[in-house]
Amino acid sequence: MKKFTLLSTIFLSVLILSCNSEKKSESNQTQGMQQKGHLPDGEVLYTVPQGWVSEQPSGSMRRAQFRLPGANGQDDGVLAVFFFPGTGGSVQSNLSRWYNQFTQPDEKQTHEIAKVEKKTVHGLPVTITFATGTFHKSASSMTMGGPKVELPNYALLAAIVETNKGPWFFKAIGPEKTLLHWKQSFYEFVDSFHINKSV
Repeated sequence: MKKFTLLSTIFLSVLILSCNSEKKSESNQTQGMQQKGHLPDGEVLYTVPQGWVSEQPSGSMRRAQFRLPGANGQDDGVLAVFFFPGTGGSVQSNLSRWYNQFTQPDEKQTHEIAKVEKKTVHGLPVTITFATGTFHKSASSMTMGGPKVELPNYALLAAIVETNKGPWFFKAIGPEKTLLHWKQSFYEFVDSFHINKSV
């Protein structure tokens, strides 16, 4: 009887260890997918640069979100990922909308000073833009209209990826010094874009 009880205890212990090992393996696989940047239900894959911090998206329209830690005593920047299946507007209409969120001290139009670059990354057409100025942030995250908060010396660093299912938007907003600090990492991020062939 004691021998049977001992064998039962050993069998149960092995079973528990096996289950824990499987759960740990599944957890590691999930973390690996997150580190490789597999967007939820998305077709674009990317590699997240070292130093970027993955966050819970602050809005339902955001597919992913990353915090870019502040540099030179500045606040953090935030990069948000958007995708609107079957819609989203043209590349130019989105650039114009983003530029209109900024004003310039010399009364120039932001599109006049913005830098735009077009390139192909692993077969994907990508438009990259960088602009600076005073950012007019909506006081409420629930609406695009209404009161604005003026944030001087801010910057926009963004990429629009054109795919067969519609454009993907990778838009970073933050203090100019912070985004300049992460600019090279952003370009490395863009260069990692590729299609998820399993979708």
